[in-house]
Amino acid sequence: MPELKIPSPVGLSQRDRLSFLLKDSVLYGGAAAISKAFALITFPLLARHFSVEAYGILDYFMVLASFLAILFIFGQDSAVARYFYEHEDTADRCQLISQSLVFQLAGLTLILPLLWWGVEWISKVLIDAEGSVRFFKIVIFQLPFLLLINFSQNLLKWTYARAKFLVMSLGFTLVQASLLVMAVLLLDVGIRGVLLVSLFTSIVFGLLGLLFIRRWLSYPRNFRRLYEMLPYAIPFGVICVLAALSPALERTLTDKLLGAEDLGLYAAGTKIAMLIGLAVSAFQTAWGPFSLSLHKQDDAIKTYNLVLKLFVIVTCLMVFTLTLMAQPLIHFLASDRYIGAEVVVFPLAMGLAIQATSWITEIGISISKRSYLNLYAYTFAIVSTLAGIMLLAPLLGLLGVSLGVMIGYAVKAISSSWLAQRAYPLFWQYSSVIVVLGLTLFFGLLAEWLGLYWGTIVHDMVLILGIIAVIAVGWSVLLNPSERQGLIALSRSRLASLIIRN
Repeated sequence: MPELKIPSPVGLSQRDRLSFLLKDSVLYGGAAAISKAFALITFPLLARHFSVEAYGILDYFMVLASFLAILFIFGQDSAVARYFYEHEDTADRCQLISQSLVFQLAGLTLILPLLWWGVEWISKVLIDAEGSVRFFKIVIFQLPFLLLINFSQNLLKWTYARAKFLVMSLGFTLVQASLLVMAVLLLDVGIRGVLLVSLFTSIVFGLLGLLFIRRWLSYPRNFRRLYEMLPYAIPFGVICVLAALSPALERTLTDKLLGAEDLGLYAAGTKIAMLIGLAVSAFQTAWGPFSLSLHKQDDAIKTYNLVLKLFVIVTCLMVFTLTLMAQPLIHFLASDRYIGAEVVVFPLAMGLAIQATSWITEIGISISKRSYLNLYAYTFAIVSTLAGIMLLAPLLGLLGVSLGVMIGYAVKAISSSWLAQRAYPLFWQYSSVIVVLGLTLFFGLLAEWLGLYWGTIVHDMVLILGIIAVIAVGWSVLLNPSERQGLIALSRSRLASLIIRN
């Protein structure tokens, strides 16, 4: 089998490593983020087409499809990503990939008939809505193809197959959005029609992804590579299931505690907060391969700390900016019917920012291959989230739901970072990072509280003060003089290259 060369940041300078990560974040991460943004791209169309209650039900089944897909993947994507770089030989990598795919498809073959047999009972337990059985059956049909899409996109990302990756990510989103526009505007479809469009697109791109990765597939000689990965994959499988279960539970509790209309408002608020999620997801897509390929280098922690500092500054500024824009965004994208969703944007966006920061500081768990440690963090997070929602939602309504979710994110970030240090100690520069996150949290919550009594103008003024504080502290305290000089040099070189191109 011919050797397939893969690019790597190993051997590059700190500035070049940063440039490498930025490029991959924009290319791979940006494309993957846009692919995940389907719900946001179609949000204005669907929010205006359906009632608030109906949109909440549709959003529920879209989230349910994602959860079930992650359930069947069961950590195999994380395991293949971790062990892919352990092998240099192409034949070994092909066996690793093929054995993982067979394992996932075998799990689907065993479980899907059981889901189909219990579809009526499961639907009634999940959500009490007219047509829920039909909606759930469509979700079940979609699962094998969602698995193939996820598997092929990950493999194309790890092997730096840029053109094919873009087809699978951007192409999928473009085709699905286009078909959905035609179905809604020309055929006036309901919830079932939207789910059928999603099913059709998943079938097409699932098969296309399989075609794209065929060079990496071979007949499994045995399942030795799978057995090697399972101790790492099983804890990650539980972790991924817990992480995907949380949004479904949030919506179930919102529906039970506050009602169908608040479920629709919460769904709308999560779409606005998703803008932060897309940005951090783009970074995470590039960070995984980048950090794991670099971890054996002596100066890896220097690069990790620089990335951490820059990421925290940029993410906190994005949280403030999104919160400032939340009301006009909801009005523009959905309508005034959803304006009550504004209250959930800051807590959800801040929670996503805190979680994304911990993706960097918990790298020691992946390096040490002690993935089971994340089980503790995710368990603590889900318990904290559910407890927070049940305690705060009756008192604060939707704001209480979002604060409960933010508390869960914070608990997960703190516990996973602490466990990572126990598993694989690294010299993280925590103190100044915590200061910037604390400033963001303080000004954001202060703005929400004062806004309730003094209105939008005071709310926005406090947020602007928060932006100024984060910029000042981030530049002068978080970054040291050599890092500031390096960033200035990198910015100048990028600007000069843009000028030359134009």
